Amino acid sequence: MHTFLLILLGWAYLYPVLPYKGKTADDFIPKGYKVIQHAMGHLDADTITDAVLIIESIKGVQNLKETDHNQQPRILFILLGQKEGGYHLSVQSNESTMLNDDGGAFGDPLADLSIENRVVNVSYYGGSNFKWDYTYKWRLQQNDWYLIGATHSNMNPIDNVMETYDFNFNTGKAEYTKMPYLEEDDGKESVVSQVKKLKPGKKPLLKLKTFKFGIQRIYKNIYI
Repeated sequence: MHTFLLILLGWAYLYPVLPYKGKTADDFIPKGYKVIQHAMGHLDADTITDAVLIIESIKGVQNLKETDHNQQPRILFILLGQKEGGYHLSVQSNESTMLNDDGGAFGDPLADLSIENRVVNVSYYGGSNFKWDYTYKWRLQQNDWYLIGATHSNMNPIDNVMETYDFNFNTGKAEYTKMPYLEEDDGKESVVSQVKKLKPGKKPLLKLKTFKFGIQRIYKNIYI
């Protein structure tokens, strides 16, 4: 029995546990990792600058998400600035971000990381002939980090169609937009633009700490 458990554990990558406090953002980066995206801004009620970072393992590991090739783990974490100086770790999220081989023909899908109106925005872009993008919106509320919104678009250059779903998880409402992907040469739209209000309904908000990308169905065939 013990041997069987050890074999199972051997397949699971153990993410490093980040320290709770540090003088600079660099103090939170474990050995063997590098920063690939970072943003500074205000994320709580004070006026002290906070930070969000995405770091990536320098080396690939086996059996992370795929079994046929090595992948490089990523960690998203948020630091809140302290009035006495330095930062403390607000949240560490090990599986919420796409990996560098998740973008299809476009390669690394991680497009942007930003802070706006106390919200952390994480954006991805990828695909091949058919393209897609995702934006996730995380906010600190009720003493934890929750997914309050998400936007997903599919772009079909063959039919010149772009469809976008914009979700507000705090209200349980959403909006669907359909429009031409590219401007027509003759100025006439081959696709009739439309906007629809949707009501997926309110559900328990997803937490950043335990969020796993791509497995939550939020509306019909839309997964985030």
